[in-house]
Amino acid sequence: MEANQLRVSKREKGTQAYVKELRRRGLLPAVIYGKDSPDLLVSVNAKELQKLLNAKGSATAILDVALEGGEEPKKVMVREMQRDPVARTLNHVDFQLVNMNEVISAEVTIHLIGTPVGVKAGGVIQHGLRTLEVEGLPADLPPRIDLDVSHLDLHDKLTVADVTPPKGIDIVSDPDQVIASIVVPRAVVETTEEPAKAEEPKEAEKANGAKAEEA
Repeated sequence: MEANQLRVSKREKGTQAYVKELRRRGLLPAVIYGKDSPDLLVSVNAKELQKLLNAKGSATAILDVALEGGEEPKKVMVREMQRDPVARTLNHVDFQLVNMNEVISAEVTIHLIGTPVGVKAGGVIQHGLRTLEVEGLPADLPPRIDLDVSHLDLHDKLTVADVTPPKGIDIVSDPDQVIASIVVPRAVVETTEEPAKAEEPKEAEKANGAKAEEA
């Protein structure tokens, strides 16, 4: 089997008990769909899938799904992975058929690089977007988008409009959305503020004081 190939088997729709038995055997229920193809119900080895995704380093990687029975491998992309809310183990996977010659959309993970100068000055980095919605040919989709934030100072922010996309890729996300910003914690602001100046005595108090001295 090739390095980017994933073996899958056809499965029945089944009951909850059937799906539970699949998972007990280390298999995940999955579906392969495409705009011109009927949905195909399959099962996939959970460990093989996770190992392959870890090796690719991205959920946007193009995989070759090899269906048991001698059919030609199908090129797919993982569109959704459902996880157990407590154990965080995979419960279900959706694969989308892709045409390598057609533009598709995908969510690409944002990876921030560097320590902002504003953080070194006592600020805190606040994360906004964690992914960017992009469009491009499947082969051009990056595993992630690296963004250098080391230049961000206090009160600076990085928006989608500041991102230069990789060659062949268009960013679809709202350009005004904030990816990261450097804020000053309230505690820091309070400790750096100058003490309030003592108020000058009111004119009436000054006058009363003068009269008392004369008496």
